[in-house]
Amino acid sequence: MPPHHLTRRDFAVALGAAAGALALPDRTLAQGADRPVTFIVPFSAGSGPDTIARLLGQYLGKKTGQSFVIDNRIGASGNIGTAAVARAAPDGSTFLVTANTLVMNTSLFKSIPYDPVANFAPVAGMVYSVFACAVHKSLGVNTLAELVALAKAKPGVINFGSPGLGAPHHVALELFKQKAGVDIKHVPYRQLSGAMTDLAGGHIGGMFMPALQAVSLSKAGDVKVLAFSGDKRTPLAPDVPTMTEAGVPGIDIDNWWAILAPNGTPSDIVARYNAAVNEMLADPDIKARLDAQALQAIGGPPERLKEMIVRDQARWAQVLQTAGVVPE
Repeated sequence: MPPHHLTRRDFAVALGAAAGALALPDRTLAQGADRPVTFIVPFSAGSGPDTIARLLGQYLGKKTGQSFVIDNRIGASGNIGTAAVARAAPDGSTFLVTANTLVMNTSLFKSIPYDPVANFAPVAGMVYSVFACAVHKSLGVNTLAELVALAKAKPGVINFGSPGLGAPHHVALELFKQKAGVDIKHVPYRQLSGAMTDLAGGHIGGMFMPALQAVSLSKAGDVKVLAFSGDKRTPLAPDVPTMTEAGVPGIDIDNWWAILAPNGTPSDIVARYNAAVNEMLADPDIKARLDAQALQAIGGPPERLKEMIVRDQARWAQVLQTAGVVPE
């Protein structure tokens, strides 16, 4: 089981801590509209991190009456907004809501203006989505095994798209190529929407993408979902096997989103926001909304997020190095 997947006991402990922390007099979540809190999202409005940041802001706003502002600081593959939080005052007024590109970028750029470990105080992992391997019907494959066989018969011929070099979608492809022993050509796009449009139209053969997007795209009938990452099948498509069930184990990549504070933020502030995230993830209405989007809760203490960051930074660096990706 991947380290960020909570056991029932872990989640119960986290919820107990959340209840205790939120019961204390609150100097950081309920100080009124005179001091709004900013969630900087280094991606565009409508992106996964933006959606979860707005959900958290709305949830906390209703609970506390405080104002929460979403600031989309896009550019440089997320580095601009991320660096802004790294430089922000560690006083509980600014947080980063981001994706696991936070750690992937360290392998894609020769120099980035932050260190994922040294410059941030982890607050909480929020949610993750497993990835799907989806292909256009023109490939003529119906199973992951058939895709592997075709790729081995025609090395370098099949094209798989992604939203860009080093995006989780691209890293998933490279991991699949290494585990399955196949050669599939990577076609990077500037945006996810362009890649999805070309997959739907058969201009590329396939793509790794989050589960909800893959299942939604498959409903028109031209795209088929072959398998999902993760250790269990998704309720969105219970008839579709996991990649391990389909014969290619070790594809344990997912797309996770988390909240972090500038390094040096007082531990009591970190604890309160961590408790608030855990409380939100346990809320039945929130859980139903997440389930509908094939998003699964992470939660747990700040240390769990730190473990995720350290672990993923090392393993994706190895995957990208093996793939021959040279930092820009």
